[in-house]
Amino acid sequence: MDNVEIAIEKESHDNIDPSYSLKITVEFKGTANVKNGGKHTLKISQDLVAEIVDKFNMIYFFSLKDKYLSPAGPESQETKTVISVRVGNKFKKIEYSNKGKAPHSLDSLVSQVEKITKIDQFIQSQ
Repeated sequence: MDNVEIAIEKESHDNIDPSYSLKITVEFKGTANVKNGGKHTLKISQDLVAEIVDKFNMIYFFSLKDKYLSPAGPESQETKTVISVRVGNKFKKIEYSNKGKAPHSLDSLVSQVEKITKIDQFIQSQ
């Protein structure tokens, strides 16, 4: 799969949930509450990239709203997740928080991407 970019970024403000960014080629950068902080690069096959893109398509990612954020404001202790995908010339970025009434499929998608890319080796067990 050429011209595919996938990124996930979690920003936690509660000193419990992990904060990290993940870019597929797979680049992991742990910033807080993770097992292995810092930048790590993993290899991922084209087949796995295609599998991840299929997961985005299965939840109609490009049809979802751009934001699902709670009205709590920036001082909130909520974890914010930003997930984006570019396939060819199509691009979509979604920001959501745990109280932002996002579809459950977004959290499920993030979990599936984490599992496929095996970044759990860097994220702390909760």
